[in-house]
Amino acid sequence: MLKIAKSLVVVFAFATMAVGATQAVFTSQAKVTGNTFATGVLEIRINGQTSTTGFNMTNAAPGTEKTGQFTLMNYGAPWFAGPSTLSAKALTLSAVQTTGSSYLYNGLEITITKDAGGSPETIYTGPLSGFSMQDALVSYYHSAGLVPGNSETIKYSVSLPASADNSYMGLSTTFDFVADAASN
Repeated sequence: MLKIAKSLVVVFAFATMAVGATQAVFTSQAKVTGNTFATGVLEIRINGQTSTTGFNMTNAAPGTEKTGQFTLMNYGAPWFAGPSTLSAKALTLSAVQTTGSSYLYNGLEITITKDAGGSPETIYTGPLSGFSMQDALVSYYHSAGLVPGNSETIKYSVSLPASADNSYMGLSTTFDFVADAASN
């Protein structure tokens, strides 16, 4: 009989716990809703275009020089109608040969300047083939980068040195100026 009583006590205890577990308890919940993570846009253009046609120098002789300029734009508001919302924290320029004589490409000289608030700042002078990944940010842009809606003018002078000899005669080379921008 004692075993039956102990068994009944154990069964009653489990039944009580089961009933207690189903009883209502006070609860509360809070939320942080509507979290959104969106990325910005960085769009650099040259003279308002993603790609633009360069110059065509023909019949060059030793000492011939071709000068020109283009404008690098962070293509966003307030001054441009583009989508750019991020600053270009790094902005580099390079020359890349695409076709033609490597001998001529390696023999050409280039000087690149940028407009630093009205006074030109030389960023590279030397062989065209060595013009690679040169910093194109005007010195006063360095902390903020080239912010959306701003631009800077790049001037170039490409020349066949006066010391060029007959080995350069009849050659042709084609190259691109390439602007690379990064937001970091």
